[in-house]
Amino acid sequence: MKKTTYILLALAVFMAVFVSACGGAQAPTAAPTPTQPPPPPPVEVPTQQIVPAEPPTTQAFAPACQTTASSCAAPALQDTEALNTYCVEKIPYQNIMVDEGVTFESLNPDTLTCADNGTKVDGKHVIECHGKELWTSELKLTNSACGGTALVTGTTQCQEGFGYDAAQGCCAPVTTDTGGSVTIKVNMGACPSN
Repeated sequence: MKKTTYILLALAVFMAVFVSACGGAQAPTAAPTPTQPPPPPPVEVPTQQIVPAEPPTTQAFAPACQTTASSCAAPALQDTEALNTYCVEKIPYQNIMVDEGVTFESLNPDTLTCADNGTKVDGKHVIECHGKELWTSELKLTNSACGGTALVTGTTQCQEGFGYDAAQGCCAPVTTDTGGSVTIKVNMGACPSN
C-alpha cells in the first residue's frame, strides 16, 4: 500500500504543477466596490503660436490745440433788456460784453446791425448793436475756441475727427453741433421823441 500512496501522491503533485503551469481556471474576482468615478482623461490644451506683429506705421500729426473742455463752452450771455437801450441821433443801441475769441452774427440783418467797436471793459470786448425801435432780433454768439469753420479737414496733418487750425498750427476736434454757440434776443427799446 505504500507504493500506491506514493504513486497517488506523485500524481497529485504532478497535476498541481501541471495546472498551475498551464494557467488553469482563474478564481472569480470580486466586483469592485463603488467608489469615486475614475478621473477623466487629461485634456490636451492646444498650444498657440504667437507671431510677432509688425510695428504699426505711425504718422506724425500736428500737435493738439491747447484748449480745455471748459474753454469750448458756449458764451454765457442772456437776452438783453429793452431798458438798457440808449439812443444816438434817434437810433437805439445796445452794448453786449463778450469774452476774447467770441464771434457774433446777426440772424436778422435787416433789423439788427452789430460791430466790435474796439473798446474793452473789464477785459471784455464791447459789441455795439443798433436796430429798429421796439423790435426783437436774434444774435448768434460763438466761442471760436471750439474750432468750427476755421479748421481745415481732409488733410494728413490731423487724425480723423480733427481739423487743422492754421493760425495756431495745431489740431482741434471738429464739432458739428452748436455746443460752442448761443443765440440771444436783442430787445431794442424806444428812443425819446424829443
